[in-house]
Amino acid sequence: MSLLPLSLFLASAFGVATHYTIDVPRSDWSFVDVASPEANAVMNCEFEIAPEIAQIRVAWIARKDLELFRSGARDRILTASVFEGGGKLRQLAPAAGDYAVVVENLPGAGSAVKVKMKVWLQPAANPRYASPQRRLAVILISCLVFFGTVSFSAFKLRHQTPQQ
Repeated sequence: MSLLPLSLFLASAFGVATHYTIDVPRSDWSFVDVASPEANAVMNCEFEIAPEIAQIRVAWIARKDLELFRSGARDRILTASVFEGGGKLRQLAPAAGDYAVVVENLPGAGSAVKVKMKVWLQPAANPRYASPQRRLAVILISCLVFFGTVSFSAFKLRHQTPQQ
């Protein structure tokens, strides 16, 4: 039995960091696929490069827009770092689906770079609200319990006090 499907399932879970080492050719880019299982999941990325004098940019983009990125269009980027030697990137996934973390070497760079990157997702903290019918039911039941308790207490107190 192969452990590959199990390891892929476990790696896709929230909070599990995946480590990558990517070689990016000079004046070029590379990417890593990231799947967001739910909307508003938080994508976290930490990266550092070698040689340290080089500069890269890390961008978060929808996987379907990768062909546009390949053709030079940079308007569909969800968020991106500045060109730097290392850093962090954090962004909400607007919808569940496939995304890409793009590592772009500085245009005009004279050498290839090796990027060490850690990527992980955190679940969104979405508050859930009860439906109007459920809210009404909770209010009515709470009122019934309150008035029932007050009535029962009044009945008990009335029979305990001596009558004159």
